[in-house]
Amino acid sequence: MAFSTQDRLPEGPKNEDELRFLLCRYLIEELGQSIFDMWFSDPRNIAIQPGSVTILGDSDFSVHRLATKLSPAIGRAVQRCLGCQVPIHYQRRAETDIPAKPVDPKVVATATASESGAQDRLPGQASPPQRAKTNRAGRRVQGLESFWFGESNRLAEAGTRQMFQQFGQLTPFFVYGPTGCGKTHLLETLTADTRRKLKLRRSVFMSAEQFTTYFISALRGTGLPSFRRKYRDLDFLAIDDIQFFAGKKATLGEFQFTIDNLVRHGKQVVLSSDRPPIELNHFGHETVARFSAGLICPLHYPDLSGRQQIIAKICRQRQIKLPPEVNEMIAERLGRDVRRLSGAINRLRALAEASKCRITVDMAQQVLTDLFSVNSSLTSLNTIEKAVCDFCDIKPTELRSSSRRKRICTARMLAMYLSRQYTSSAFSEIGDYFGGRSHSTVIAAQKKVTGWIAQNQPIDLPNAYYPAKEAVARLESNLRIG
Repeated sequence: MAFSTQDRLPEGPKNEDELRFLLCRYLIEELGQSIFDMWFSDPRNIAIQPGSVTILGDSDFSVHRLATKLSPAIGRAVQRCLGCQVPIHYQRRAETDIPAKPVDPKVVATATASESGAQDRLPGQASPPQRAKTNRAGRRVQGLESFWFGESNRLAEAGTRQMFQQFGQLTPFFVYGPTGCGKTHLLETLTADTRRKLKLRRSVFMSAEQFTTYFISALRGTGLPSFRRKYRDLDFLAIDDIQFFAGKKATLGEFQFTIDNLVRHGKQVVLSSDRPPIELNHFGHETVARFSAGLICPLHYPDLSGRQQIIAKICRQRQIKLPPEVNEMIAERLGRDVRRLSGAINRLRALAEASKCRITVDMAQQVLTDLFSVNSSLTSLNTIEKAVCDFCDIKPTELRSSSRRKRICTARMLAMYLSRQYTSSAFSEIGDYFGGRSHSTVIAAQKKVTGWIAQNQPIDLPNAYYPAKEAVARLESNLRIG
């Protein structure tokens, strides 16, 4: 029996444009915004006929990918759109194919109202609220206003504002920081806002691991030209955790050519890493120099006040009633990693709903004991020695030696300072460990580093000069202190 829109959707859309619009909405919900933009931003890729749907690809690789990896999600979206299962055909688009008509904004409004129904509308509303954007994992993505910067991240906040005001000029916009400081969240919100504020549909956020996977698939499926068209014709590209490219020469080369092409055409590129560009040793000097041509911003962990604000914001979003004293306890004892804060709130919420009781200090103390104990565990002198040697690019034997070279003395004082701050070792124990030095030497080192931090004095390291605050923060991050 032939498919009829009047039979299937008597109160809904009745032409191909409206059906295509609805199908696009469902595809976004099933696949996520970034994957949808990658495969379906061109309206010619979707054709709806009576009794069937045809999905078109630019190449044989694209058709294979759509038919194998994405077909379950596409099938669900088609069934939701048409109200029944129909055959879905995957084929390569010929150059002579007639382009589909673009979706008319008036059609969008009509289809939205018809599909939602009167029962979804609030009193006085002419049309229902729009669905929130979702990320590649299907989670809700809010705009940049949901991201907490704080005093320590003013440079990153100013950089994001300038990026929107001078789109394509501050590129690449490079953000680096330790795990859990919010890099992924920031890139997701920037991508969502470029679509919402700047109306740029060709905006993609992806991880470096995803870029690598797609590139390898393109190589094996002889679809490299299609891969390059997808990513080199974008308006906005955000790639997370680019340190993943280290050691992958072919992928790194493709990444470099992609970034060069976008920057040369005035497109916006946003990158994130767990370390500054100068420490990406496997990338080469030319690539690091390209990163420096844009804007490089460190992203730090939130301080105590910032953690309290983040916890309060998470609770408002999830409609959780959390007493102020519980908020304060979690912020003080759980550290600076935002993922840990979110996980603790999830645990409290789950137990409160299961036991039908309120969240109290005693309850939180009991439920989160294991998290508190892991976070409060002290580090060791050996761990600090290894972290400092890796950061300062020296050997442990040099750190413990009697050498008075400036670079080694600087590293030794940093190690003694961190040992006094984050271990229970006495001055004499620290001095003995780092080459049999006296307790007065350790005291002098602690005072010296404290003065560096107070004045934010630059520290000379093999790769670059680091402000003292940033150097200590990086070492603390490597030690997972916080």
